[in-house]
Amino acid sequence: MGEGVKRRTFLWGSAVAGVGLGTGEVAAASAEAGGGGPTVRETTVEYASTLLGTDVAAPRLSWKAASDEGSRQSAYQVRVDGVWDSGKVDSDRTIGVPYAGPPLRPHTRYTWRVRVWDERGRVSGWSARGWWETGFLGTPWNARWIGAPAAEAPPGFEGASWIWSPGATPSGAPTGPRWFRHTVDVGTEVTRALLVATADDDFTLYLNGRRVLHAPEQVDGWRLGRFADVTEHVRDAEGHLVLAALATNRGTVSVNPGGLLVRLVVELADGRQEVVTGPGWRVSETEQNGWEQPEFDDSGWTAATVLAAYGGGPWGSQVAVETTQPAPVLRRRFTVDKTVTSARLYISGLAYYDAELNGRRVGRQVLDPGFTDYERTVLYATHDVTRQVSRGANSIEVALGRGFYGMTTPNVWNWHRASWHGDPRLLAQLVLTHPDGSRTTIGSDTDWEVADSATRSDSLYAGETFDATRTPVWHPAVAVDAPRGTLRAQQHEPIEVVETVRPVSVTELSPGVHIVDMGRTMAGWARLTVTAPAGTVVRLQYGEKLGGDGHVQGGNGHVPGRHQLDEYVCAGTGRESWEPRFSYKGFRYVEVSGPRPEEVLGRVVHSAVPDTGTFACSEPFYEQLERAMRRTLRNNLHGIPTDTPMYEKNGWTGDAQLGAPVMAYALGVARFLTKWLGDLADSQTEAGQLPVIVPSGGWGYQEAAPSPEWTTVYPFLLREMYRVYGDDRVAAEHWPALTRYLDWEIGRLRDGLADTALGDYLPPGYGGNPPEDTRLTATAYLHRALVATAELADLLGHTEVATRYRQVAATCRDALNATFLRDGVYRTDADPDYRQTSNAIPLAFGLVPPEAVSSVVAGLVADVRARGNHLNTGALGTSELLPVLTAHGHADVAHAIATQRTYPSWGYWFASGADTMWEMWPLDSRSRDHYFQGTVVRWLYENVAGLRPGDAGYRRFTVRPDARVGVDWARTALETVRGRAAVDWRVTGSLLALTVEVPFGATAEVHVPTAERPARAPRGARLLRGEPGFTVYEVPSGRWWFTGSITR
Repeated sequence: MGEGVKRRTFLWGSAVAGVGLGTGEVAAASAEAGGGGPTVRETTVEYASTLLGTDVAAPRLSWKAASDEGSRQSAYQVRVDGVWDSGKVDSDRTIGVPYAGPPLRPHTRYTWRVRVWDERGRVSGWSARGWWETGFLGTPWNARWIGAPAAEAPPGFEGASWIWSPGATPSGAPTGPRWFRHTVDVGTEVTRALLVATADDDFTLYLNGRRVLHAPEQVDGWRLGRFADVTEHVRDAEGHLVLAALATNRGTVSVNPGGLLVRLVVELADGRQEVVTGPGWRVSETEQNGWEQPEFDDSGWTAATVLAAYGGGPWGSQVAVETTQPAPVLRRRFTVDKTVTSARLYISGLAYYDAELNGRRVGRQVLDPGFTDYERTVLYATHDVTRQVSRGANSIEVALGRGFYGMTTPNVWNWHRASWHGDPRLLAQLVLTHPDGSRTTIGSDTDWEVADSATRSDSLYAGETFDATRTPVWHPAVAVDAPRGTLRAQQHEPIEVVETVRPVSVTELSPGVHIVDMGRTMAGWARLTVTAPAGTVVRLQYGEKLGGDGHVQGGNGHVPGRHQLDEYVCAGTGRESWEPRFSYKGFRYVEVSGPRPEEVLGRVVHSAVPDTGTFACSEPFYEQLERAMRRTLRNNLHGIPTDTPMYEKNGWTGDAQLGAPVMAYALGVARFLTKWLGDLADSQTEAGQLPVIVPSGGWGYQEAAPSPEWTTVYPFLLREMYRVYGDDRVAAEHWPALTRYLDWEIGRLRDGLADTALGDYLPPGYGGNPPEDTRLTATAYLHRALVATAELADLLGHTEVATRYRQVAATCRDALNATFLRDGVYRTDADPDYRQTSNAIPLAFGLVPPEAVSSVVAGLVADVRARGNHLNTGALGTSELLPVLTAHGHADVAHAIATQRTYPSWGYWFASGADTMWEMWPLDSRSRDHYFQGTVVRWLYENVAGLRPGDAGYRRFTVRPDARVGVDWARTALETVRGRAAVDWRVTGSLLALTVEVPFGATAEVHVPTAERPARAPRGARLLRGEPGFTVYEVPSGRWWFTGSITR
């Protein structure tokens, strides 16, 4: 099949043409018959079975029906009780029928049902009633944004100087520790004392013998300054202060300075006094007993060397001071005098809320609402709390977490400096409906109270500290500014705790240190149970790997300092259980420091999307790959598709583009992707550019950008939403932003080629970008995006745009071939060797001139074999390599790569204990929970099992099991928007039995393997054509049995 690899052409555009096969070669058989007449089995509104709280003005209604084999819908009737009746509508549409009645009212429930007619005029019964309930629909809230009074900003390092021991310079210092001291007298009427410090590389700082600041062992920890309010410590000193610090210089780079930087600001009743590093500090190169105590005699120590004032030297002004504030909790007490028939809580807490009503938690969701660009969109949730409200006294409490919105942990993506950054805040409106139809509203306002919660700090990166000894002290809440984004009802599935995992082992590494092995890689957190005296601190360090010393590796070079570390301060009340609520981690191991825990459980946390696809086959390793990819995908769904739950938690666009086909097969992600498409649109600049991470706080427009292989996820997903879900509304809604983006990319073309900051990321032997000229892949991905958008333009009636984009796509194709197709293979001037991605991508995207296809394929196959059946692809090429080889008759080579056990390969990971997909091919891969190298699973679904998406929500799809090497049987099933599609094949001797299930209203093109004998097809299957190795039939809805033949 010459264009079989051109997936987006073949899958939905195959011609229907007869071939010269005798009818005697098609044996009569029977398809499984259903009952008499159609039935409606399932209904959805905006992809949900029911929908509580929506701001969609015309919700889309869908249903799945069933009937006799070969039947189709000819008409439908939708009835929204008491509001709208569509009447009988002659249409076969079952997906996305918009409500067309009178304008919807806010805060109102609508019930609906549907019935359908088949092509023979038989009518179904009415479906079971479904419902949706509106939210605010743009009407005003009877509530205000509230929060805690703004905290005072920490002091900076102005006036302080970097110091070290004699002999050091700003460009270098010997590695190792140094001990510093400084004594000073201050006034005694202290009103406030604030301390900031940092060191190159890490430090511990004491004030009058008491440890007040600490930065754990790390390299380049100087970028993160530590802050503490030391007012009570300074008052206790009664005017005589001794600052003592242990600072360590680590690392072996050529420019490796050491330095300590401290500033103490003491506010007095009659003025201010400051203590800074500089002249007068003393230093020792050896540790002496009691050195940190105020009475220690340091007269024998030498004067510290002043290296540079803050702002100078190699450090510049790049120190960010981390601030940690307790998570605020807000409450309102109220009295209900009348019976309540229904109660709704509408709530948006930034970044996250955790609500209780009368002591019972509201909802199952965590880390809610979803993360967005808060300058454009802010989401609110709706909860049915009818059973939680009682007549008489009631109380609502809401704790708030920082998330990305209030991030204070410095990081390379500058989330702590985002333009929309702010402290936690709450908007809430509780609406009570009474039997007489009247309503009582309790909205967030300054009548609420606020207190510091027992969560003393929370950070998505650093983790949480919870002090169970704390009790709240309440004071009035304050009104705060609303975020700039538009309030919208949250439509996608919330994040939930979906599973609890018991560890496979708990090992004592050393006294007071235990390693908990969950036995699997996960995203979420741990639930701790412990018994210990009040004030006992238990620390939980999370990580995906263990170091050579047995400790958990929890560090992150992109986030200096504390990372994935939870702390629990025991109340001392007996058996205590605790789990965090405002941060999730990527981990397999938990290192518990403190008393031996009674129990540590793993809590798996991700967006609660359903499973839709299944896969099984006779090759156990293929099943292992599929399970691992499914787990990896779920671990990276947290309201956005992330790259890694441990290291970044960012919505990298390229990762989502590569993973989307598997994601949309294995999982039901229509609502999830619709939300993220909104994030993509929100992130767009006026010129049309998209960042490489979405949402973005400002990073990714220049850093690692522009990168069309990443940001063309926007047109790709819009095209996939129609292909997989039949969703044409989402494309229409995004059309202006979509074309603005592509026109921006077109404007960057130079001689028909696109450039990029990335490329085929992380091929074997390279820690980032590949060595080749990355304009090849950039242009190929832009070409695919232009063609896909032209197809959407055809669908939406934008004829001129379709023509223009196809013309530009042709220009890109011609320029790519003229520049990189040389002597029958694709190569660039920068190539150190043959690059498989440079050849697989043009083949996959239909860019290769017909006369060059055979030579390009031959070169690709030859290189794979020369490498001992190994790939040399990064994330881009890996996604297309096996389908390309299979489509061009080399399923044996694809199988050899897929089952390879030595580096680089998936088998190499799994032979080393992997249970998820990794980021990089070597065993020291940074992330072990990263899906963009795991796209081999698409090949399992589409080639091994053989079920491939067609178009218009599986209105048409293809069955073609063409990767059968090494496999005796395979089966897959997919719950499409029309119903169940399935393929099941098994080889016995030289015969292949193939069963195909087609949902109501769909048509399948079935490619039956044919070798020595003609195919056997059931009655009702229409013969289309013959192809090398296959006989092709078309079948309507029903279950169909075919028999083919193979050559062993």
